Amino acid sequence: MTLGFVGVLAAYVIIAVLLLSLNIAPRWAWWVKATAIVVTSAFFVISYYSMIDLMGWPVRDRLPAKFQLLWAKVNEPDKLLNSPGAVFMWVEALDKNNVPNGIPRAYRLPYTQPLETGIQNALDMITNGQEVGGTAEMYDEAEQRRGQDDQRLAQLQQMNRTDTGYTDPNELRVLDQVLTLGALQNVTLPDKEFVGGAN
Repeated sequence: MTLGFVGVLAAYVIIAVLLLSLNIAPRWAWWVKATAIVVTSAFFVISYYSMIDLMGWPVRDRLPAKFQLLWAKVNEPDKLLNSPGAVFMWVEALDKNNVPNGIPRAYRLPYTQPLETGIQNALDMITNGQEVGGTAEMYDEAEQRRGQDDQRLAQLQQMNRTDTGYTDPNELRVLDQVLTLGALQNVTLPDKEFVGGAN
């Protein structure tokens, strides 16, 4: 059950109970009835916003830990309209074997320049017929600092390193997640078990 479905169900149950109570006990004080009206009105608002989750609008939830990027759209910030911009991603969750797990879902992420660049590169790959996968890991500030220290050390030693944690240019920090986009890995098939033997 999604949060949207639970919110809508709870809203309508509360409304039904309140209206039934008012009909059964009409001699309640005026403040009880006024409170019931306010609570009912509040649940109308809750019901409206919970319905957005069910109507296909992009959600602002965290991305799945492993996913396939199906398509995306970038809305750049607009100073004239005072719009901060957004990145809309349509993704499908993958399991540990890279098999689709669930249904495609639309996500809304805040706009950042690195994210726009990463998304544009991913869309170029999709346009050229290549499937794009990604991961979304929780942002670890300590690991970020270690990665920056590793990068400084590599620069001092004039080494060309790519394993510098979250400082890798292919990784994109969005809020409390770090995204990685790249070519989708092949499906990992489970090992076949040998059953039976020679007669």
